Amino acid sequence: MARAQANANFHTAGTGTVFDVRQDERFLEYRRRWFEYPRDLIVGDFPIHLDIESTNACNLRCPFCAVTSKNWGPYRKGFMDMGLYKKIIDEGATNGLCSMKLSLRGEPMLHPKLLEMIRYAKEKNIIDVYFNTNGTLLNESNINGLIDAGLDRISISFEGTEKTFYEQCRVGAKFEDVMANIKLLRKIRDKRGVSYPQIRMQTVLLPELEKSFPQYVEFWQGIADEVAYLDYRHESADDDHRGLVADWSCPFLWQRMVVLWDGTILPCLMHGVADFNLMSLGNVKETSIKESWKSQQSNHYRELHKSGNAHKLEACDRCSYRAMELEKLGIKRNS
Repeated sequence: MARAQANANFHTAGTGTVFDVRQDERFLEYRRRWFEYPRDLIVGDFPIHLDIESTNACNLRCPFCAVTSKNWGPYRKGFMDMGLYKKIIDEGATNGLCSMKLSLRGEPMLHPKLLEMIRYAKEKNIIDVYFNTNGTLLNESNINGLIDAGLDRISISFEGTEKTFYEQCRVGAKFEDVMANIKLLRKIRDKRGVSYPQIRMQTVLLPELEKSFPQYVEFWQGIADEVAYLDYRHESADDDHRGLVADWSCPFLWQRMVVLWDGTILPCLMHGVADFNLMSLGNVKETSIKESWKSQQSNHYRELHKSGNAHKLEACDRCSYRAMELEKLGIKRNS
């Protein structure tokens, strides 16, 4: 069994990480479980982490993104209701939820109650609260609000160090404006004498960026606490990952669950899968996250992965993350 390494698609490139400032016992235990549970195929009583989709709306149209190609679930735009959100957090807090990310397919800073969401989670003692953003909406007011709410870390996606290429990748964003926003975030944080939110600059390592990536690291090293890249996944409507067979298990099924903005529960991120109904576990309006996590359906998914039969799940057979990881093992479609 080739047990997947947690965070195998994520690579820290600089000298530090956003986790270096966290050395308390609760945090270290959470990170231990994050890596050990998928390695040892341990199913805890509750997911370690929840990806909570505050909204699926986005203000950019990045050409490499599955949101743009509409190849990642249904596209009825919406924003998570605060009552529904609090229900999720309350259950998580009761069951020892360690971390949560307030983003999945959209730009979380579009949600009008994002700061309230962060504050509520921190008041409920969630250890690690963060989100991914394109950085376009960071301004002085929002930055101070994020600090006041207690955000632990923020991951900002930014391709390259050159205006023309960046704006080709981040369609709708202005290079100078976003760069100024990021520098302002660091300036305000330093002026206030706080360590949070920890700042991670990250890019999808597109083929065009591979040669210049050392310059990217050098460029951001003095501004961010961590500089990183994500492996590039092929997930347009034309990419077909079906038919890959491997004795490999996905780490997500032992770490995390997803709750979409409308309450739909998914067992994983379902990268590049157009039909979420293929693996949906119900809705938090009718069932609990814990029940879904321990359900016969979820355990069936895990058993198929443990036995090397993930390809029998149509969603996994189509998943761009699985295809990317299998390619690293030398397993490719039509190979």
